[in-house]
Amino acid sequence: MFDETIVERLVALNAERAAEEARGVIRWLRPEFQNPASVAAPEQKDLDIDTADDVDEIENKPVAIPKAIPWPKDTVEQVRAVADTLAASAIPLSIDDIANRFSGRGRWKGRLPQLLDMLVALGRAYENNGQYLNLK
Repeated sequence: MFDETIVERLVALNAERAAEEARGVIRWLRPEFQNPASVAAPEQKDLDIDTADDVDEIENKPVAIPKAIPWPKDTVEQVRAVADTLAASAIPLSIDDIANRFSGRGRWKGRLPQLLDMLVALGRAYENNGQYLNLK
């Protein structure tokens, strides 16, 4: 149980980091070594870590749901759209959560489990009890 809690917290922190990087925020641990070409000396900031005692508190934070975007027609674009959706979320998402972020007609929702399995197999997503998180 303790190991699962640690893994879940690490996955949530990684998802938060990925969402920050998608917004252009990068937190360097050793900026002079990791980013020597930067023009200005980067400001070192403390990492804001949620210290909730219960993992459920972390997973049940209210999140603003973005406006639904059209479901892509091309398979490669579909994979990219699902991966981007996971990367933009700081919390685990269910298949229904992901589907609600897209709009479209037809049976496109039936492809989501296959696309998510593909992302998990490629190491781009993590699945735990029907909840998916971005890993990159």
